Amino acid sequence: MNVSGTLPSQSVPARPFDNFIGKTLDGRYLIEGLLGEGGMGVVYRGRHKLIEKRVAIKVLRGDLAADGEMTERFLNEARAASSIGNPHIVDISDFGRLPEGATYFVMEYLDGSSLSSQMAQAGVIPVPRLVHIAKQIGRGLAAAHAAGIVHRDLKPDNVMLVARGEDRDFVKVLDFGIAKVGGDANRLTRAGSVFGTPHYMSPEQAAGVPVDRRTDIYALGVILYEMASGKVPFDADNFMGILTQHMYKSPAPIRTIVPLAQEIPPGLEAVVLKCLSKKVDLRYQSMEELVADLEKVERGMVPDAVNEMMGRSGGFNVPADYFRNSNRMAAATGAGPVRPAKAPVFWVAMASISAVVLVIVGVVVAASLRAAPKEHAGSAASVATVAIEAPSAEPATTRKEVVVTPDPEDAVVWLEDQRLGTGEHVVTIGPNEKLSVKIERAGYVTRTVTVDGSKRAVAVRLEQDVAKSTPPPVAKPAVKAAGSPPSAKTAATATTPPKATNTPAAPAATGGRPSNCAFEDWDPFEKKCKR
Repeated sequence: MNVSGTLPSQSVPARPFDNFIGKTLDGRYLIEGLLGEGGMGVVYRGRHKLIEKRVAIKVLRGDLAADGEMTERFLNEARAASSIGNPHIVDISDFGRLPEGATYFVMEYLDGSSLSSQMAQAGVIPVPRLVHIAKQIGRGLAAAHAAGIVHRDLKPDNVMLVARGEDRDFVKVLDFGIAKVGGDANRLTRAGSVFGTPHYMSPEQAAGVPVDRRTDIYALGVILYEMASGKVPFDADNFMGILTQHMYKSPAPIRTIVPLAQEIPPGLEAVVLKCLSKKVDLRYQSMEELVADLEKVERGMVPDAVNEMMGRSGGFNVPADYFRNSNRMAAATGAGPVRPAKAPVFWVAMASISAVVLVIVGVVVAASLRAAPKEHAGSAASVATVAIEAPSAEPATTRKEVVVTPDPEDAVVWLEDQRLGTGEHVVTIGPNEKLSVKIERAGYVTRTVTVDGSKRAVAVRLEQDVAKSTPPPVAKPAVKAAGSPPSAKTAATATTPPKATNTPAAPAATGGRPSNCAFEDWDPFEKKCKR
């Protein structure tokens, strides 16, 4: 790979100018072969002579050794990666300087392949594998961000997949050569400078303005998009054309690109599009938030990004049956890394106990059949048949999504003590869980309902609070002397029925519900009246 820091397992032929192979660095590291080269350095396969440990050694290119800024960037990569201390970040174990003046550092040797080579072979990455890889990248960079380090050059070439135990896709993030470390790295970046790889650069990187951890979130969104669709979201014939699209163009929905749209869950697409938001404040604000949503996609749940993206102008559309088919979505996405399923311990124990009981019952029944008269054989056989029926496994419980629709539509929805906002919201309910939902609006009577997951949609209609309106003043009747006949005006008033008060009309139907459809008859999923 012609990428700095990428460590493929196979050596490539040495260059004619390469004079390090076969030499020993600092009396400890024997250079055995060339692994790759990039813009800043050359990576060699080496071995520690004393402990016989395989290592990878990155040496600053000879033509850059005299450049003080490039040397400082090279040192910055070693400092950044070694200070994170996360299993998903490549480990830097040693550092030194050659007699010729060039600097080098020693990394763990990774026997695997880059994510870019995997995508080149597979075209698209299956959703379960995609989510598994992305979660690990997110966790590694979350540790980097916690240490005050922003990668700024995240791309498939800088993600290595190696084997760790049963996991064949264990992630290692490489190449922190242009990483921003706290505030110290700012002096290495001139104002208006653009650093990174154009296809994976954030809009703020393209504009040459200061960046933070959310630029890595954007880059991971590009990688997710490419793994899911086989294409990067933005491409052009030249550098500036790509940067301009990052800054101003919206990405095409993934489900319009892949051959079978249903293979990409809408929840995953919402996660990707949120990562690719142009404004940093609209993206995930941390890698931890992104990983949490990816875990929901992995379990077949609705990620938080769905509600947010549906509420944005421009629209994010999901199929009408999306919230009703979480089990189907879980089957499409899988449930985490691909590995053999393990039965719950409780049910394994119960199955073992049942087997022992059945053996005992079988012995007893066999003895009874031998001792019993022939006329009772039929009943004994019936008992045996009943006794050996296998106990049915209790179905696994899953969380459910319930759509809460208020009327009026601009009423505020509260879930317990959390304000969800106005309009329709999706509430996630766990097994045997009951949640309190409160609907309120000025001028209406507040209602509180309990949601338990037994219904897929709950419509809550508020009544106008007529008690708070000021009643008209009541005229007091004139006092008449006893026995006096009523006047004509009084008699007319007494015989005229009172005028009917105008009852306030119900609010006009909103959210697509026609006015001739009763609120309780409206299906918010299928957008049609049930009667």
